[in-house]
Amino acid sequence: MADATEILVANSFHLDWGQDKIGAISEVSGIEDESDVVELVQVAKDGKVVVCKGLGANPLKTGKLTVKYGAFKDDPLRKWRETIVSGKVERKDVTLHIYTAANKGDIELTFKRAWPSKYAWSSFTAKGNDAVMVTVTLEHEGMSIKGYNG
Repeated sequence: MADATEILVANSFHLDWGQDKIGAISEVSGIEDESDVVELVQVAKDGKVVVCKGLGANPLKTGKLTVKYGAFKDDPLRKWRETIVSGKVERKDVTLHIYTAANKGDIELTFKRAWPSKYAWSSFTAKGNDAVMVTVTLEHEGMSIKGYNG
């Protein structure tokens, strides 16, 4: 049985790509992979309908990674997005470092050849005192996991 200090906690992580890092991230979502499924419906000799399921032509689809964090003046993700908008698609491996309850950082999820496809600011309102948030969508070409189940 695993020690309770080895449990991964959802509130202790950081993101980096090359020399750039953002540590004040409030949320990361879209971490998923899925297999395409092909269904073949046939009628058996006895007249019963049989559904056969198999792996589709695209064996693995990945989700879009969404990163939400507090806006700040010198934002490396915004600079990266500006290179994309200017036509220079610069792809980078992006790594999410996840920590355990004992604050050990030995789990890494690396998203291959990622690039920011969307950059959105939060709404501005005079009614509150919330920080301005930025939400960035990252496209990627697959995910590798290091230090988990191994």
